[in-house]
Amino acid sequence: MPDIEDGKVRSELLLQHKAFIGECHIFDGSSLLLPHKLLLPKTELVSLLKNQVVKLTIEFISELSPNSPDCLRYYNILFRRILKQMNLKQVGRNYYNKQEATEFFDHKLVIWPGYVTSILEYETSITLCADVNHKLLRMQTAYDLITGLRDPQTRKEDVEQVSKELIGSIVFTLYNNKTYRVDAINWEDNPRTKFKKSGGAEITFVDYYREQYNTEVTDLTQPLLISKGKWKKSQQDTPHKPIMLVPELCYLTGLSDKMRKDYRVMRDLALHMRLDPERRQHELRKLMNTIQTNREVQRELQLWDLKFDTNFVSFSGRILKEVRIFQGRRAFDSHPQFADWSRETRSGPLLNVKSLDHWLILYPTRNYGAASSLVQSLRKVTPTMGIAMREAKMLEVSDTVQSYTTVLENHVSSKTQMVLCVLSSEKKDLYDGIKQYLCVKCPIPSQCVVARTLDKPQTLMTIATKIAQQMNCKMGGALWKVETGLQNAMFIGIDCFHDTVNRRKSIAGFVSSINQELTQWFSQCIFQESGQELVNGLKTCLEAALKLWCKHNQFLPQAIIVYRDGVGDGQLQALMDHEVPQIESSLRSVYPKDSGCTPVYRAEVGCCAAAFTLKAL
Repeated sequence: MPDIEDGKVRSELLLQHKAFIGECHIFDGSSLLLPHKLLLPKTELVSLLKNQVVKLTIEFISELSPNSPDCLRYYNILFRRILKQMNLKQVGRNYYNKQEATEFFDHKLVIWPGYVTSILEYETSITLCADVNHKLLRMQTAYDLITGLRDPQTRKEDVEQVSKELIGSIVFTLYNNKTYRVDAINWEDNPRTKFKKSGGAEITFVDYYREQYNTEVTDLTQPLLISKGKWKKSQQDTPHKPIMLVPELCYLTGLSDKMRKDYRVMRDLALHMRLDPERRQHELRKLMNTIQTNREVQRELQLWDLKFDTNFVSFSGRILKEVRIFQGRRAFDSHPQFADWSRETRSGPLLNVKSLDHWLILYPTRNYGAASSLVQSLRKVTPTMGIAMREAKMLEVSDTVQSYTTVLENHVSSKTQMVLCVLSSEKKDLYDGIKQYLCVKCPIPSQCVVARTLDKPQTLMTIATKIAQQMNCKMGGALWKVETGLQNAMFIGIDCFHDTVNRRKSIAGFVSSINQELTQWFSQCIFQESGQELVNGLKTCLEAALKLWCKHNQFLPQAIIVYRDGVGDGQLQALMDHEVPQIESSLRSVYPKDSGCTPVYRAEVGCCAAAFTLKAL
């Protein structure tokens, strides 16, 4: 008391009483783990924060067994502390070794090697699961990008182009090892602008970075970047203040479109970032050797009487049964080593074919040749697939969203089955505008293709084949099927999306198979409160899915298998308590009471998903 939200400040306040609580402790900002009980079940302490008295209350809650889920959470906090002691830098959730960075001066890129770690109970014991990870940074700052887009004559920035390049990108600040999403650019203010610090005192950005981080800002006229920050449950009801960033101190992350298209860049990065099993094992052994030899780390572990095995856990891998793929009357293997069966699919009719009778092709004037080449190639590949293709209506457009939508308004009819749009470039706003119109305002299956991909005659037939396959699927056809070995089983997938930037509603996606071949699917979205992971409204979705299954098959499924993604280990029990009853309730309401069907479930928990099987017995 008073309440303080900042986790670091809360830790500093508690550490003022290190002599009382002991050196051996783990604090996550709200709960404290100790290897011993304090004398009293409730203890009140007083700390000082800039001459202000702050009261701390420590209250005994429970005693944890070593393999308790809560205890595992503390082990992970402890391991993150160990990674910091090894001088690894935290960026986001993971830790990276800045000292072993690899610099690519030709490509102006830097790679920081790092690790993804998680301590959980696997198989029969508590185990550290670790993998190698990399952070890709550019040697280019946001300021470099802005100045690179200045007009040589007027020395003024191209505001529209700068916004297009920067807004939505992720930048990295070296002074605090944090990443931010750029949501807007403030052209009115600059580093000489004053802002209020948490204490209320005003200071310019230039002085703030000089005092706080010993960092000098050189260009005092540059604009400021605006980041809305990430959504936090604790801040749900508080006014949200955006974060202002100086472009000169913000390094760009990830690859630009130009870099992705550069073969040399991608080749050089792959050599460092795509590790074969031997190199991956070597890097992880390096991590374990450092843990075993670092004195500070060993001292921390000994305080808790913890130690890591020197060897990796060894176990027998499971080899999945090879899957046969069925396409029409033909069957072929999936080549599990390569997971590619595209060559076999070209030489015979598809599983379920939809004819192309009424369809439109829209193309910019200068890309008429590319559109014509595509049509000729489609004529050659569709007969083999069994697709009957009539002449498309060819329509010329200019290179704007407005032009595409206007032409569509004038030529789309109730008979139109498919719209194929040839795009002159990979402009995101153009693609998004066309898709929004054809998904929301005028719902028609559509296919977009960039003209540049049609320029290579040697790959045109392969591209035409894939485009024909996609169009057939989008019109309700099917390319192939696999045998699952389960009769009359419905498969369901559920996941959640959270808008962490704008704090809008979370969206849960629900999909379910409605035929036994698993080639037709029902889908629905459920809008939820911001940050809500567990799904309300499952009952309605499942009832609609079961009715649609019954309409297609004339009977209800005997088994329902639900794949549920996006659930943390700490949420599994809450998911069982909240979502499983909704599913059971749906089954009871849809299945006849005298059918003898009793819903039961079995949870199979993987690293990313929990699968529930509900069987009608």
